[in-house]
Amino acid sequence: MEVIRSSPEISSFVPLAEHQSRTPSSFYSGPPVLYHHSQRCKIVILERELLATPALNALRGQDAVNNSAASQDQQDGDEKEVAISGVDSWVTSDKFFLFSPTASTGVSIPYPSISLHALQRLRVPDTDAEVQGLYMQVAIPGAPSEDDEEECITMTVVLPTDATLQEPIDSETDTPTQQLYNAVSACSNLHPDPVEQGDEDEEDGPKFISAEEHDGVFQLGNGDLPPPVAGSSGWITADNMDQFFDADGNWIAAGEPPSFPLGPGAGTVRAREGENGVEENGDEDETKWRKTD
Repeated sequence: MEVIRSSPEISSFVPLAEHQSRTPSSFYSGPPVLYHHSQRCKIVILERELLATPALNALRGQDAVNNSAASQDQQDGDEKEVAISGVDSWVTSDKFFLFSPTASTGVSIPYPSISLHALQRLRVPDTDAEVQGLYMQVAIPGAPSEDDEEECITMTVVLPTDATLQEPIDSETDTPTQQLYNAVSACSNLHPDPVEQGDEDEEDGPKFISAEEHDGVFQLGNGDLPPPVAGSSGWITADNMDQFFDADGNWIAAGEPPSFPLGPGAGTVRAREGENGVEENGDEDETKWRKTD
């Protein structure tokens, strides 16, 4: 979440209807797409979370200073909600923006920081009417909680009562708030969470780790570590086993043989079965195994 001092400009974006009406000259450059824009919104948020987030609290302008001074003795368990009026919202393919023209300040929120968004029925503070709003959980980087997870704040964006549908309209049952939700969903899909190490699907193929790291046993793991065998240029696999061991399992490659165990069956050559299931590797006078139906 970053503070911005000037309001986004309509001319800085390509309207969604225009974007969908033609094939862009490039999918990797050009101005961001404006999916949704609403003026005079209200932001409903717990006051204790607002006070803990100076960037959002600044949307209240001079009220932020007055309320901060009056709320110093407020307990953390207080669930008092406040509503910030007169905030413009911008849902673009780049970021989600909130800006207060009165306070001349706003925030830009990266979509990966929005961990959850949903439609919500709520009562705006100091009113009796129940309205629909866009509920969001926004992660605050650098503020880990007790369980080492990112701290999140929750807030709800409520559109003005006279808000109208914006083009394009996907369904006759859409409401302005539903359109806002759809816009945030679409833009969030454009910014998937980065894949962290260890999150890859193991079905993509085995990855090996250094034998020294796991008591000399080859196991699945990180494939970025150096080769486990001194003198080899890569990993010992079924495809290059003959470069390191002969048919009897003896080390034939340059350098010292590995001193760690290679695991059950390493270096063992299985004899080929001949006709009637008889193994072709063995003396005539030894017991020979046959298949049984």
